Amino acid sequence: MQNLFDVVSPNLFSILAAPNRVIYFRALMVLRACYQRELTIHRSALVTYLISEMERDLYDFTDEDALGEAGEEASEETDFGSLSGRAHALIRRFVETGWLQPSTDAVELDETLIVPPYASILLDAFDSIVDPVQQRYNGFVYSVYSNLRTANDDKDEFMFQGLQAAYENTISLRESLRSLLHNIHSYYQNLHHRQEIRELLSEHFDSYQLSVAIAAYHPLKTFDSVYRFRPRILEVLRNWLTMPSLLTQMAKSVRQQRGDLDESEARAEVVQRITFITDTFESLDDLLKEIDKRHTNYNRASVERLQYLLNTDRDIKGKLVQLMRALPKAQDNGVSPLLEEMRTLPVYQVKYLDPEAIYTEPKKRVRGTPQPIVRQKTDDAAFRAEARELMERMNALYSQKQIGEFILNQMKNRERLDSGEMTLQEFDDFLRVIVAVVKGDEPEMPYDIVWSEDRSSVTVAGYQIPLMTFVKKGAAT
Repeated sequence: MQNLFDVVSPNLFSILAAPNRVIYFRALMVLRACYQRELTIHRSALVTYLISEMERDLYDFTDEDALGEAGEEASEETDFGSLSGRAHALIRRFVETGWLQPSTDAVELDETLIVPPYASILLDAFDSIVDPVQQRYNGFVYSVYSNLRTANDDKDEFMFQGLQAAYENTISLRESLRSLLHNIHSYYQNLHHRQEIRELLSEHFDSYQLSVAIAAYHPLKTFDSVYRFRPRILEVLRNWLTMPSLLTQMAKSVRQQRGDLDESEARAEVVQRITFITDTFESLDDLLKEIDKRHTNYNRASVERLQYLLNTDRDIKGKLVQLMRALPKAQDNGVSPLLEEMRTLPVYQVKYLDPEAIYTEPKKRVRGTPQPIVRQKTDDAAFRAEARELMERMNALYSQKQIGEFILNQMKNRERLDSGEMTLQEFDDFLRVIVAVVKGDEPEMPYDIVWSEDRSSVTVAGYQIPLMTFVKKGAAT
């Protein structure tokens, strides 16, 4: 990994720590707007943008500010008598710190300004921080499904491109959900800072409800639900893993893009992306449950905080209590003007003895010597006798002879017996039917089993058993 300042200018972020950082930041946002609208940024065009969008800010951009930030030489070259001169000073500052790179056209001899790739990334990041875009999680899910469905229907040489697009949208979906989770938690953490009812209500209804609950959480649980397309996405991916020819075809596409991979490595790359998408969608339940939990916790905590503030004593007594709590301790030797003013009031420190407040030193629990664990001895003869008794009981109930006689008794001299006509009087009869099915293929049993074609079941005396027919051996089928 490269060092950051081997790629960017060492003083790239200096303008964001300068006294004029607010003006510089607004100028950066104007630069981003110009970069998005103009194919080529000319210095004169950027000056026009700055004057149009930041006229009031340019008036506050003083000569002393430029002297402190850009140096004495830059200040002497800057004409601060006009807005154009101050806009040019901002542009020179951006060039010095690496946010812009000047370039001269060899034909027209006209200077243009280039936004480096790292500056473009940072400008987009700053804009997303101050003006976050409302996330539509269903957009990511639908994009994943659409890419996979198209690739699955066509099955052409562009299948891997569809898989790659689905992979990138899956990453975006996961990160967006994590961002929502941490955003809810940040609101929860800030609740204890709200000391006024007005602040609490404003944050809850104007901020959380609009930007989180209505904009993100509610759509996520209703029409933007990720559960809508998840079964179809998983079905396509699982089918691909069972088709070696498709994996080989996509591996060839990978090798065309990355010639350093051999066939096995390219195939592993394809399987890795399929597995990642599958694992992500299968594990979304835990993430969504955590989002539900934190949303519920925030709403409950917000209501409790509001009730606490409403029930706080707001009369003269309550105000005095708040004032007394804000005072330093009476025995504090420090100098406090507020405490000196309060000494003139008839306020006294009162102490009293409370029987329940008498301190008692806790007694340390003395641990005794633990008793050794004695391993109990087992009487081998008693164990063998109990095991023998158990086997005899099992043979008496479920031996081949007992099961055969049970089925023949159910037939009542008939040659065929449908399972729906059986008589089950107790639970042991139900167990005998199970054993009869398990042992039906053994040659010693006096019957054969003919299964129904649809493999359905039937309920007899409250027990559900397979729909089948017991046929006495030797009878015509």
